[in-house]
Amino acid sequence: MKIDRLLSLINLLSVNDRMTANDLAERLEVSKRTIYRDIDTLNVAGIPIISYSGISGGFGMVEGYKVSKHIFSTADIANLLTGLSAIQSISESAEISPLIAKISPKENIQQPQSELLIDLSSWFKGSGRQNKLNDLRQGIANQQVIAIYYHSTKYFTERKIEPYKLIFKASDWYLYGFCLKRQAFRLFKLNRIQSYEVLEETFKLRTLEPATLQMASRNEYQDVSTDSKIQQAVLVYALKDKLWLIDKLGAEFFVEHKEEAITGKIVFPLVNIEKTVDFILRLKAKVQVVEPPELVEAVKAKIEEMYLLYKS
Repeated sequence: MKIDRLLSLINLLSVNDRMTANDLAERLEVSKRTIYRDIDTLNVAGIPIISYSGISGGFGMVEGYKVSKHIFSTADIANLLTGLSAIQSISESAEISPLIAKISPKENIQQPQSELLIDLSSWFKGSGRQNKLNDLRQGIANQQVIAIYYHSTKYFTERKIEPYKLIFKASDWYLYGFCLKRQAFRLFKLNRIQSYEVLEETFKLRTLEPATLQMASRNEYQDVSTDSKIQQAVLVYALKDKLWLIDKLGAEFFVEHKEEAITGKIVFPLVNIEKTVDFILRLKAKVQVVEPPELVEAVKAKIEEMYLLYKS
């Protein structure tokens, strides 16, 4: 794009005392004629570029003229606006809109478009997550201790946290902070925070340890290419439930079916039978396990266990 080339031309001339038309044309991969036209355009725009005659001639900026090194291309602006819009979708911060206005082009110039649109807000209006994110973010900014009532794997626990970061990973939000109970940095899943309070108590910043964003164990279904020896689980389903199931598992595990078919097949690596059984039960009665036999029996045993729980 011409605007990107003009910005690159300004950058080159601002960091070099003098450059020839040949040098500029080679760096920008255009003709000398294009360089001369671009120089005229910049002069008309008020950028004071002068030409030097002679063997060692060329082009340069007027001595003493300063050009900001922080010049963004159209693609740079589009990416910055994408990131800021994503933050704005979950934040009520009054700083975001003015910042977008500073970065955006003037009103009479079309705003650059990115191929990405990131909206982190909930589908459901009135979701408490929005308030939780804003409150926790305020606590981080003000270095305020946050008291939480948290659902861990085995029990409920009350914690006091020095909050440092809000982290979005995959489809979940996490609070990363220093746990005063454990005296260590910990990652807390927001969906497991039942209640919280931003306290008046403040804290001094510690040396921040990087957050570990890895699963504690292998997932119950994963890319089969990671281990060709892993046994496969095979499930069948009614096509009316296909989109619901794709949202839960991901489309890569669905086997292509004929147009007139009324059922479909799901195939994924069987890494851990116990975890896979728990996952299959979360899919309700929308799937039926057909392979392998040991997985079928494990699912039947779990369903029988649940039935006996309610039988009495």
